Amino acid sequence: MARTARIESETDAYYHIVSRCNNRSFLFSEGRLKDTLKDLLERAAAFSGVELRAFCLMDNHFHLVVKVVKPDAPVGAAELLRRVGVLKGEKAMRDLSAHWDDLVAAGYDATLRDEQERLRARMHDVSEFVKLFKEEFDRIYKRDRKYCGSIWSGRFKSTLVEGGRYLATCIRYVELNPVRAGMVSQAKNYSYSSANEPKPNKI
Repeated sequence: MARTARIESETDAYYHIVSRCNNRSFLFSEGRLKDTLKDLLERAAAFSGVELRAFCLMDNHFHLVVKVVKPDAPVGAAELLRRVGVLKGEKAMRDLSAHWDDLVAAGYDATLRDEQERLRARMHDVSEFVKLFKEEFDRIYKRDRKYCGSIWSGRFKSTLVEGGRYLATCIRYVELNPVRAGMVSQAKNYSYSSANEPKPNKI
């Protein structure tokens, strides 16, 4: 059966995102793995141009509330390089910059434009953001753990969220996950969620 098309807004929009481990396995029970997840989440959001409004990293799934902002103009070349540096590191940024310089010097302007457009196509899009985040973690987890098989249980779930009180309710729901699971008595005591982080500009 064909996959149901994911509903995405053509304008700025908030999304509640949920993704689970395969077979609901508790693959993220170690704090070190959640540290890796959090780091990758923040870097993937910065690369993608996605505003992370709330998150909660549980032992076998994660919740996110993000705002996907549609830019008024295409992301410029300098900003593309900066975002690659955030995601992949300074060396990757320098290598890509040198590669683009080589393309210009060789007169391959069309190739350069194609490469930059492929990068832009991965930004400001909720599906591409989650795909990137999960693929980066998948690569690191399998490399470090010599793990074979699927980490994630199928496609992630995303729901469009209205702003205002609906957004605030969604954020509270996400941040209260560890409390409902009996892991902590107060959401702010859980280390791997946005509940213990500063709240300015959260909504």
